[in-house]
Amino acid sequence: MPTKSVAVKSADAVPVEYSGKWVAWNSSHSRIVAQSTSVSELWHIVKEQGIEDPVFEKVSRCDVRLMGRR
Repeated sequence: MPTKSVAVKSADAVPVEYSGKWVAWNSSHSRIVAQSTSVSELWHIVKEQGIEDPVFEKVSRCDVRLMGRR
């Protein structure tokens, strides 16, 4: 499922619509170039679009918090 590119100022500032999904960043890690629910589908999308040196990342769900305890 190809998507439009999304420019972000920081890798920490991923738009909420990518919550829980796999995203592909451009090689400079400044723009999300594709997204999918599975990494294998994302790989096919990136190959079809001819994107070179993508960086894959699984975005944390926005409704889940990780907590630690010492």
